[in-house]
Amino acid sequence: MLWLTAVCLLSTAVALRPPPLLQRQLQHLHDNRYVVIPNWLSATQTDSIRDDALAVNAYGSGIDCHVGNGGFGEASLDLSVRKSRQCLLYPPPPNAAGNVETRDQLIHAVNTLRSELQASATIALPHLEPFQTELVYLLYPVGGHYMRHLDNKRGESRGWRQQGRLAMDGGSFCGGRTRRVVSFILYLNRHWDEADGGHLRVFPAYEQGDGTADSQLRGFTEDIVPEGGTIVLLMSGDVEHLVRETQAERQCVVGWFREYREERVPDLDAMSLRDTLG
Repeated sequence: MLWLTAVCLLSTAVALRPPPLLQRQLQHLHDNRYVVIPNWLSATQTDSIRDDALAVNAYGSGIDCHVGNGGFGEASLDLSVRKSRQCLLYPPPPNAAGNVETRDQLIHAVNTLRSELQASATIALPHLEPFQTELVYLLYPVGGHYMRHLDNKRGESRGWRQQGRLAMDGGSFCGGRTRRVVSFILYLNRHWDEADGGHLRVFPAYEQGDGTADSQLRGFTEDIVPEGGTIVLLMSGDVEHLVRETQAERQCVVGWFREYREERVPDLDAMSLRDTLG
């Protein structure tokens, strides 16, 4: 009993047990390709994750977000398009940063969410590879924003990203490819003042912006207030969205559930014997 008491006293993380997804929420995701779920986490749970996000960033684990999701070598830092910082949770931050148990609880909640989505016959997703989830803390400073974009690129690649090295570096040793299927955003700032902006603007499913300034303003479906505890799910290849400029610093968790496939690719490394042997 004394040992159990000591363990409880040492544990400072708040257990994250979000409510299960409702059928009407899954149906909305299927029909509209996105869904907003308020109060996915309680106030205490939300605060514990926000505290960890701030601690990880203060530790020095944050990096500026780049533009482009097409793979290695296709991203650039363009603050006119995107202004934010991220702290990667895969691979994890140093154990000395923030609260490791809080992050473990968050990862468990995210895995549970993935399992719920995977099990739903309503949205009938492809296999979401458990070990290919992307997860980051995303930090928007004052003036932070992200112009209209799609998380899964259209075109010939259909969003598939090859894993491994660039051709200029010898090519990939791996035929693995991943593709984002479901995007999610979990907001961490409670009592958000709508006057501070930072709304997520969602556009109708399958519609494509023309790159003009006007396309940032017209024809959108909804402006979602970034209220702490709210989670937004979007089909990565179907719904364009943007983040309006924020007048106050705000934090969120952003992630992507991905599918995975493997195919044979030529080894471009002249020193390799892989192709000649087999």
